[in-house]
Amino acid sequence: MTQLKSTAVLKVGGSLIDLSGTNIPLIIKRISKIKQAKNFGPIVVVSAPKGFTDRLQAIGEAKARGQDYRGRTYSLDFVFGSYLGLASDYVSKDLLKEFEKELDKYATDVQDAILKIEKRFEGSIKARILTSGGELPTSALMSYVLRSNDIDSVHLEKSDWPIITDDKFESATPDILLSRRSIKSLISLLEDGKVVSIAGFLGVTHDNLETLLGRGGSDQTAVFLSCLLRDYFEAETILLKETPVQSADPTIVKDQPLQRIHVMTYNEASRATVSGMKIIQNAAVRLAMSNSLSIKIATLRDLGVETIIQKEDLSPQIVKCVTGLKNCAIITMSSEKSRSLEDCLRLWEGYDEFIDLGIEVVGAGNVIRSFLILDADFIRRHENQLRSFDTKMSVEYDLGIVTLIGDKMRVSPGVASVAIGSIPHINIKRGIFAPHTSQITLVVAENDVPETIRAIHSQLDRLNKVK
Repeated sequence: MTQLKSTAVLKVGGSLIDLSGTNIPLIIKRISKIKQAKNFGPIVVVSAPKGFTDRLQAIGEAKARGQDYRGRTYSLDFVFGSYLGLASDYVSKDLLKEFEKELDKYATDVQDAILKIEKRFEGSIKARILTSGGELPTSALMSYVLRSNDIDSVHLEKSDWPIITDDKFESATPDILLSRRSIKSLISLLEDGKVVSIAGFLGVTHDNLETLLGRGGSDQTAVFLSCLLRDYFEAETILLKETPVQSADPTIVKDQPLQRIHVMTYNEASRATVSGMKIIQNAAVRLAMSNSLSIKIATLRDLGVETIIQKEDLSPQIVKCVTGLKNCAIITMSSEKSRSLEDCLRLWEGYDEFIDLGIEVVGAGNVIRSFLILDADFIRRHENQLRSFDTKMSVEYDLGIVTLIGDKMRVSPGVASVAIGSIPHINIKRGIFAPHTSQITLVVAENDVPETIRAIHSQLDRLNKVK
């Protein structure tokens, strides 16, 4: 069997590209190092700079409401002025005019799309505004920066887009069979020795309408491209982050030593991301799992400081991390009337971030069923529709969850007792003790989430020694 040539798909998160461009020299070094280590590429998947997607979203929503955006009529000056500022610092003078022409094209594309918004900011217009104002100009900027540093680079245009999706415009699913027919341009560029800069988050339908791969979708872009390329290359998938993957959020656990996680299984990573750990998009984990593709999460400062997400972890570690999530809610309704709710949530809204808390008998034999919803805003947006299932449905807001993650909890009794023993002063509203699913989740008041995380994390050494 002929050994495949090597390449890498490197994802650069938006948090690494600030408006001062502080990290750009180091990003260039990392790309150059990976280029030297591989036969071809790499492909560099970029996200929009931090905050740009939210700003473009606010402009689009203001137009849909017929309101000015902060007193200015849908101004894009900040967004595109920021790109120009970065280019003036990091793009060579002989390439600057060429980049400015490309940037004008994206600005015009966004402005024209804004004018088409009527009563709702949604669909392909939303996808065009967010990506033509965010990821696409960022990928062009990255390409020009690399060229300015003697790295032969190109950025991929929408006309050659390799990621074909369904038409769920704001949370689209890539179609691998259709996408394989669209990858020839990308392969040709790699074989020509190019470093290819490509926008994350963006997909297109079979008839060339823009779609989005969901929040955090640049992770999915990188994983999906690696899946597409595996017939042609041995592709390594690397997601660059500011900080390593650790046993808790360092902004919450400030006074305790954190443990770096060296390996996470697909299952652990998926459950951690759903439970509030912002390491990778959950859809990207599921995609990697279904294709048996390992993912490396590495820090920009040191590529050797990494976490590997893969099928198995042979280490004895029981609890990998303690994570938390605020803004949760519990809905409780008649068990009989709830029977179709689960299917409706998944089919009607494509919503699956909830936990069935089971059935209880209360009062004079009333049978009720409760669901923990991991995004209370979903309930707020759809409360009237949800009450159509049961007009007596109750909702408890202002909740949060704290979750212990680790596959080895399945065969390690005593974890829950240590965790609960560390928080005698916290009111646990519900406990979801399911170590067989690699997680133990405690429902607490939203304001108690940080303190609960700190208290349980302080017992991490004990948790990893229980018998």
